[in-house]
Order: sequence, then structure tokens, then C-alpha cells
Amino acid sequence: MDKKLCFSIDDGTVDALSATCKGKTAQQKVDTALQKIHALFQEEASASLTELERGLRAWTHSHLQAADVTKVTTLATRAREDFSVLVVIGVGGSDLSARVFHDSFNHPYHNLLSVEARGGAPEVYFTGDTFDPRKLIGLIEILKTRNLLHKTLFNVISKSGTTTETMATLMIIREVFGDGNWRQHVLATTGLTTDSVLFRMHEQSSFYSDTLLPVPDGVGGRFSAFSPVGLFFLAMTAGKDETPETRVRTALEGVKQAHENFFLPYEHRDNIAYQLARWIHLTEEVEGKGTIVFYNYSDNSCLGEWFVQLCTESIQERGAGPNVINAKGPTNNHSILNGIIAGPRDKVVLFIHWEALGPDLTLPRDTGMDEKLTDFEGLSMTHMQTASYRGTALDFSENGVSNATLTLSKRDIESVCQLMRVLMDTIAVKGRLQDLHLDTDGGNELTYLQDGVEGYKRNFRSFL
Repeated sequence: MDKKLCFSIDDGTVDALSATCKGKTAQQKVDTALQKIHALFQEEASASLTELERGLRAWTHSHLQAADVTKVTTLATRAREDFSVLVVIGVGGSDLSARVFHDSFNHPYHNLLSVEARGGAPEVYFTGDTFDPRKLIGLIEILKTRNLLHKTLFNVISKSGTTTETMATLMIIREVFGDGNWRQHVLATTGLTTDSVLFRMHEQSSFYSDTLLPVPDGVGGRFSAFSPVGLFFLAMTAGKDETPETRVRTALEGVKQAHENFFLPYEHRDNIAYQLARWIHLTEEVEGKGTIVFYNYSDNSCLGEWFVQLCTESIQERGAGPNVINAKGPTNNHSILNGIIAGPRDKVVLFIHWEALGPDLTLPRDTGMDEKLTDFEGLSMTHMQTASYRGTALDFSENGVSNATLTLSKRDIESVCQLMRVLMDTIAVKGRLQDLHLDTDGGNELTYLQDGVEGYKRNFRSFL
């Protein structure tokens, strides 16, 4: 397949949406809305960065911010020389993209490899996303017992510098060092204004390399993957036959392709964000399906976790918007598939299918193990994975479960980053289909806000 990414809908979904007057009317209404939405986004293409920041859509230009990219790659190149371990301290949008990159691109047993086998990349750990101390205690223990604490860089990520889980962890790290040198083991990624606690701390006494990485204005956490929030991690963990520069450049090539496709005519086959948003919206409005099962057909969970936040925190507003269940195939065929088929008919399934997963294994022939296993002999595991996906999709279709598929030719950096940007654009279009840009206090789109979280924060502080 030449295309990096393509989108397909099962025939049953198309028939169901077209079968009734309500369905036809809804499709016409959505297509009219998409034309208007496309025109608005086309107008935005000529907007200044300041205007994009004001509308909280500066994330659409993250791949164009050459100064930020240069800062990230230069700092990562230096930090790889200075440190043997990278610890990401963050929660939600601050660390989910880094988790996706680690889960998708780095060796699955990255930390067990030698430095040479990792291509000079540091060991990687994540913390700061909970108050449960168990894993943080364990992390500190292994860093101390292996004499790595003073070779560790802690990348603390919080735009406001007040994210409680994150800052509580940083306070513990400071105490663990027990001297004034702790700041030289901390790299802060934060808002570059005095509104940020981390910015103010840096002004008083600077962090590592006398440098702050920006969480840019107009870029919310769940849309920050291709800002320094995610790109620094990507650069730091460049492996063999890569450099921080080449790795970041490859990622941004995928983002650039998705960005360009977004401005094709909305009905163009390569403008997948509009096609996918249309499908999600119609299954919700016409079929009454309130849940998307994000079925990533590979052994990766973090991409689904990232999409759960991207979707539900963005477009579940004003009592509408779908839930998302994170699943991976075929693992979850043995847990939730029966419920999708035989349970409440409130779900649609979005498959992510990878035509090439990377290095492959082939089952041996003539094993003599059992005659029931001979059908599998000589097959590659990627072939079996694809057969499992196709069988699962067909089973859903035959049982009336609406499903669609995003197909990627390779599971590589460029393709995954293109996919992530397409999903970000999809959520932007879906938010407009829900009119989340209209009649909002302060003029910002509800798609980029999350006012619903303020109540728990107030209650949390009162219980403290």
C-alpha cells in the first residue's frame, strides 16, 4: 500500500445509515455542516499564531515551530551525554504522548538493553500521575541501589506548575537529593509566564542547563504531543541509526502530511479526519451509539489511553459525545468481544490495523505437535494478526455491530504520528459538529476546555 493511512467503513454501517429517512436526512445535515466547518478551518489557515493561540488551536502549527524543535533537539543531545536515566514526571496530557512514543517506538525491554544496544538512549521511567507511593518508592530505591540517582534527569511537565500529583512527586525528589544540587537534575516543561510555579522557581534558581522547555500558549495538554511536551522525550530516546534531530524530523513529517490532508476538500478520500468525524457523529446521532471501542490491533495499549483522554475530555460536553473503551486485538477478543456482540447494542468499533508490524516471526513447519495445529505451521505472526483482525471485523459486521478501520502501511514513527494528528483533527471537527464552538463563555471552544474537572479539585483540597 502506497498510502500511509486510509479509512474504511463496513458495508453494514453504510446501509444502516442510509436505510431510513432519518438516516438520509441526518447525512444531508451533517454534510452541510461539514462544508461550513471546512470553510471555517480553511479561513483559519491564514490566521496568525497569535490568533491561533487565542482560539486554543496553536497545536495545529506545532510542527512549524522551528525554534521549539531546535531547542528540543539541542537540549536532548546534551542531556543524553549528561544523564543515563530519564524520568518523566507528569499526568494526563503531560505524559500520555511520551508513553505512546515509548510504547510504540522503543524496544519493549528498553531498560534491559545495554547503552550501546539502546544507541546511547537513557533508561526510561514514568511517575507523577498518582498519589499512590508504591511505584515512586520502588523507583527511588532502584535509582539509589544502582547508584543512578545522580545520573538521572527528571523532566517535570506541568503548564501551570500546580498539578498536584506532579508537584508532590517533585517535592519528594527534591527531598531525596537532600542538597542544593537537585535543580540540576530537573528539566521543567511549563508555561513561560509568572503564572507558572515552575517558571517562578526557575527564575529564583535555574533548573538543568539554565533552560525551560515551553508548553506553548494555545496548546492544551491533550493536544501537546508535537510540542516540546512530547518531542523532548522522542528526541531523548533516539536509538541506533537515529539522532534526536532525525527522529523528531521523521515524526513531524507524519504530522505535516496529516496537516496538509486536512485542507483537502472535506469529502476527499485522503481527508480522513472529516470522514472519521462524520462516521462517529452519525453513529451517535442516528444509531444512538454512545461508546466507541478503540480497537488497536497490536500489542500497544498507550495509544488507546491517549485517545481516551483526547476524545472524552474534549467532546463530552453539554450532555453529548461518545465514551471510549480502550482495547487491543486480539488480546481483548478474550475479554470484551462477547459483550460487544451479545451485550447492550450501544457500541461501535474503530479498528486500527497495521499492515506491517515491523520485524516478524514465522511459525515452524513439521512440528508434529498436534494435527489441530498444522494449519498454522509456516505462517508469519503478522499474517495471523491480520487474519485475526479481518475475522473480528467480519464477525462484528455479520452481527450488526457498526465498525470502521484506519489502516496504516507500517507501524513506524512517521505513520503513528500522522495517525495521532489525524485523530486530533477528527476531534476538532467532531467538536464543531456538536456546535461546541458556539455560545461559550469567554469565546473559547468547549472542545479545548475541561471545566468539569474543577469540582474534584476543590473537593480534593478541602479534604486535604
